[in-house]
Amino acid sequence: MPMTGLALPVIAGVVLLSGGAETSTGRDWKTGSDTYAIWEVKSPSRQKAAGVTYKVVGVFQRDKQFIGGSAVADVTEQVEFEFTWPLVEGVQPKVLPNIPTKVDNLRDGSAVCPAPVLKSTYEHFDLKNIAVIGTMFGLVGERRTPDMEEYVGGGGCKGTHPVQGQVREEQLLVTVPPEILAGGVPKGQVLKQQDQGWTWTFTPLP
Repeated sequence: MPMTGLALPVIAGVVLLSGGAETSTGRDWKTGSDTYAIWEVKSPSRQKAAGVTYKVVGVFQRDKQFIGGSAVADVTEQVEFEFTWPLVEGVQPKVLPNIPTKVDNLRDGSAVCPAPVLKSTYEHFDLKNIAVIGTMFGLVGERRTPDMEEYVGGGGCKGTHPVQGQVREEQLLVTVPPEILAGGVPKGQVLKQQDQGWTWTFTPLP
């Protein structure tokens, strides 16, 4: 059954740091926890931001991600989309084709039994659509855990039993970098920001 997996953080402020980097702090409206993001600025000359199309690439990496049942793996996920700045009402960002989640070092989470036997693939975040929320992008996707046969620890790991995979909705919030909001960016500048284990790279297209 689909369910919302992640609360959407609201960015509260931006502070300029030395060395061409900026940071923002905010608060998760559900949990009350603070969020932190860093923007890195590169390149010298400047140009107007109007009519610039950006390719956005988000990368998530975790060395111990539960992927269903007792299965644990090292996971790398990549999400891509494009948008044109300034945003135009009624024009949605373009969702680019899904890149399958990379799963390495599959193992049993208890470190007692052999690794479960996967019957299908794990998808950490399959981007389906994007909602524009002011100057933020609300990404809506699916997380799919695989069907598998996992070993029964109480039986000396000699027998297995089936575990059915699940599909649930996941949400991510991506903010437009403050350099873009300011109305001018260096020519060819690449922006980066980090949030909730994701690194987002904004690259202007020719």
